[in-house]
Amino acid sequence: MTSLSGAVAAQDAPNATAENSTAVEQVNTCSEEITSTLRLCSAEYVDGEAVLLLDSDTRDRVTVTEAVALTESRELRRDSFIVDGKTEIRMPVQPSNGRAGVTIDDGTTLYGVPLETTSTIVAGPFTASDAQAAGLGGGVGVAVVTIFLVAKVVYGRSEEPERLA
Repeated sequence: MTSLSGAVAAQDAPNATAENSTAVEQVNTCSEEITSTLRLCSAEYVDGEAVLLLDSDTRDRVTVTEAVALTESRELRRDSFIVDGKTEIRMPVQPSNGRAGVTIDDGTTLYGVPLETTSTIVAGPFTASDAQAAGLGGGVGVAVVTIFLVAKVVYGRSEEPERLA
């Protein structure tokens, strides 16, 4: 599959689809240099896809390959794209152990890009106050159960003594 960054790129690959990669008109600083003409502006993991924003001074063909820590044998995705100016590339990536990544290959340089994925068990951006609230809630729950058991033994509603420690 090939990136679509303009009419010229569309002529280059007739089987290309616009959903895999589209030109992006965004104002971003592209400070991560891959080669002297190719830069990485951003890399994100969104809804099972690697979303890369690349910028090139010249028309470059790059190959993006899925890169993960494998726990079992499987086929890795690999697609070729044309980067001409600022170009957004989208490619499905399957995370392994909560981690995902891709490599960008321009023929001379192989550049690894780690992608941040969210936890599959508990998703969400949590802060220190969320952790404090969870700890306080757990402590209050234990205290209420302990007080209930102590009161039950002290006021004689139970014939059997309870072990508290």
